[in-house]
Amino acid sequence: MTAVDVVKASLYLTYSWYKNNRVMLAMSLLWPYLMAFLVLALGSMYGSLSEFTRRMGVSNPVLYMLASSTVAFSSIAILEAAVGFVMYNRWLGTLQYIVLSPVKSKTLIAVAGIPDSMISAVVSVTAVAPAAAYFEGLHGALKAIAVLLLILAGMTPMLAFSVIAAAATLSVREETNVLAFLNPLILLLSGVFYPIEVLPRLLQLASKAVPSKYVIDAAKLVATYTTPEGKLLMLALYPLAALAVAYNLIALAGVDKAVSLAKRRGFE
Repeated sequence: MTAVDVVKASLYLTYSWYKNNRVMLAMSLLWPYLMAFLVLALGSMYGSLSEFTRRMGVSNPVLYMLASSTVAFSSIAILEAAVGFVMYNRWLGTLQYIVLSPVKSKTLIAVAGIPDSMISAVVSVTAVAPAAAYFEGLHGALKAIAVLLLILAGMTPMLAFSVIAAAATLSVREETNVLAFLNPLILLLSGVFYPIEVLPRLLQLASKAVPSKYVIDAAKLVATYTTPEGKLLMLALYPLAALAVAYNLIALAGVDKAVSLAKRRGFE
């Protein structure tokens, strides 16, 4: 079985999941709106929307929140695809059979989540495209496409980051739901709903290692300016390329070592 076969199987699985879980598909389409409404409503109750707009440096807070929610949803989907794959198979008792299968574990963990991650990104952007078009017409729809391209650009380092997290999960001999810790941490360090500058210095430094932070920064530029300056976008995207190289190198070595360790220690 090749990596292409794994992608095809994963693509069919994702298609079947959406086909047979239409309520969840509807919730996926509504999720960015619910998050944007919740944050803006709470912010209006306990603070000033104009102050939020000024401090975040955005011209349209609704469009920014929708774009940020889309990036957040896609980042979580990538984590779920890689880390969840290891975690759920451990719970089901099938992880040892997957590790011993002819397909290399690092290929399986990395490639199996690609279709789900891409489809989740497309679904999220499709959901917010009507709102973007409503606020800014055709230009808003083009901004939605730009956000999708930014998410896809951020997938490479984020997927490698998720594979590293999955490898760490593979080497831990317990059934803890690590996603319950990772998902909020990623949202916190990404600066999705508030400036990273308000975080403690240590967390600000840690946020520089999170790929979705730079996607959020780029999405902010797209949502703020009528025509984002190319130089500013590149400053947000250059770190993604560096993280992609670094995380992929770590993932290539880390997964093999984690699998070898798991085989020696056994699965529980």
